[in-house]
Amino acid sequence: MPTFLVVGAGTTGIGAAVRLTELGIDHLVVDAGERLGGMSASVTDDAGFTWDLGGHVLHSHFADFDRAVEASGVALNHVTRNGWVWLSGDGPQSLVPTPIQQQLSELPQDLDPEAPVAHLADYYRNNFGRRLYDEFFEPYNRKMWTLPLEDVDHEWTSLRSGSAARNVPVLGLAGGPPPPASTFPYPVGGTGALWQAVHDRLMTPGSVRLRTRVLGIDTAAREAHLDDGSTVGFRFCISTAPVTTALNWIGWSEPAQTLRASRVHAVGLGYDGEPPAALADKTWLYCPAESVPWYRATMLSNYDPANAGPGRWNILCEVPVFTGDPISAPDAVEGVQRSLQLLGADPARVVSRFADTLEFGYPVPTLGRDRLLRAADEQLRAHGIYSRGRFGGWRYESSNQDYGYVQGRQAVDNALTGAPEDVYWHPERF
Repeated sequence: MPTFLVVGAGTTGIGAAVRLTELGIDHLVVDAGERLGGMSASVTDDAGFTWDLGGHVLHSHFADFDRAVEASGVALNHVTRNGWVWLSGDGPQSLVPTPIQQQLSELPQDLDPEAPVAHLADYYRNNFGRRLYDEFFEPYNRKMWTLPLEDVDHEWTSLRSGSAARNVPVLGLAGGPPPPASTFPYPVGGTGALWQAVHDRLMTPGSVRLRTRVLGIDTAAREAHLDDGSTVGFRFCISTAPVTTALNWIGWSEPAQTLRASRVHAVGLGYDGEPPAALADKTWLYCPAESVPWYRATMLSNYDPANAGPGRWNILCEVPVFTGDPISAPDAVEGVQRSLQLLGADPARVVSRFADTLEFGYPVPTLGRDRLLRAADEQLRAHGIYSRGRFGGWRYESSNQDYGYVQGRQAVDNALTGAPEDVYWHPERF
């Protein structure tokens, strides 16, 4: 019987397994998918294009994560950050550099940053004014979260700046000196190549079973029943399955009614030739326009030319799926292709179409979420289950790849020694 059962071989499950390997503690990792990396996996299609399952950027706040990246041996590209907003979705003329709040010709007069904030709508209106709220922040965030902003908490906004400092809104005027260009690292071969290499070099050989799903857990016996017919006992379970699933294992289904996640079509198009001028130097684009199906597009071939290959380019678009008005994956692909044609991408040059529906796209930081998660954590830990990671923890502000990896490590240490799990509960400290 392994001391630890790790459910999921994404960033958090791999972080837990690497820590257990370092400690020499027996463990088993199971994952229902066909590849390592979870939400950070990469897929190479039949035409040779490589697709990540989202627009991932590597940040690092932790020495443990840095050591894992270095030990993986994966080469890193250093990509110049060049994000834009496609404000109206009607052609290249409405492309605006990010951050959009620094592209104003005159400062808004209706700011009230000290006013009470009840939800995300209040936060954006108070800090950026009605014009930016109406033209960008409200429509973009509604597309991303697939919920009205009045249903979304605002606390996460202070934790997404990439540093320990609060992400304070900064307003500026267009025409000032441009900010210095910054770069970010990106693994050659896609984000999935990094996690495959971490597995290969830092984890116990033979400790992972892919294509293996947990059907249920006998909490009294601390046994997991797997879909291959086997039963696995454990002392501790670190689960990166959705916390709603983990709570069903212990017979508490209430959070499934209140926790919300977005559903997303990840749609990629691969083209022959060179990208059009409007896209040639971009890293990503945000689009609030309702006429455009996607909210974010990532130029993967600008992250790593090998994602497309010589003489080709590829772009990944994230298309939200709204409850009650779902868009099918084939319709999403056609809509993405039409929208990119407005930016100069010739549909006759498309040589690859990729679509993967992510039933769980983003964990939504809804109002009251943290109170519910605290109660859920107490219930699960009483049965030796640590629910962590992007959806296991359901905390968007704690789910970048570096945070996810260290969440797994800290869950192991907490189970063994009671060491704090600050990365999960207090990401603002990093």
